Parts: sequence; C-alpha cells; structure tokens
Amino acid sequence: MARGELTLSRWGNSLSIRVPKALLTQFDLKEKDILLFESDEDKIILKPKRNQTLFDKMFEGYDRSQPYPFEIVDKGGAVGEELY
Repeated sequence: MARGELTLSRWGNSLSIRVPKALLTQFDLKEKDILLFESDEDKIILKPKRNQTLFDKMFEGYDRSQPYPFEIVDKGGAVGEELY
C-alpha cells in the first residue's frame, strides 16, 4: 500500500489533486480517465472506473457461493452411440 501526501491546488473555481506518476503507472491511469470516490467518516477513497466487459455483465449478480440448480438444466437424451 502506497502512502504519501497530496496537496489541494486551485483549478479555476474548483480544487484539484495532483496524482503522482508512480500511482498513475501502478493503476494504468491516463488523462481523462474517470475515478469513482467514496467517503467514509474521515476517509476519501478513490477507485479507477473500469469499463465492464461483456463477460462481467453476463455474470453480474451471480453468487458463486450458491449451488448451481442442476435440476433446471435440460440435459436432453442420448444421441447416437452416447451412453449416460
């Protein structure tokens, strides 16, 4: 875990934070990338927004801890010389 100090600087009517190059490289961040933030009592947490892949979308909400309901799978009958 990296630690350090960041300084708030004026940018027009807003304030900004300059991110050190080492962190940009570590998280593969580029200009115009979007960061998501959360605040929790005395913390500000920044996370890079990653585009969701089709694979991620397909399994969104899938709970791996739950057993797969095999009873709803239609396995079909044997075809040709297959044996079950």
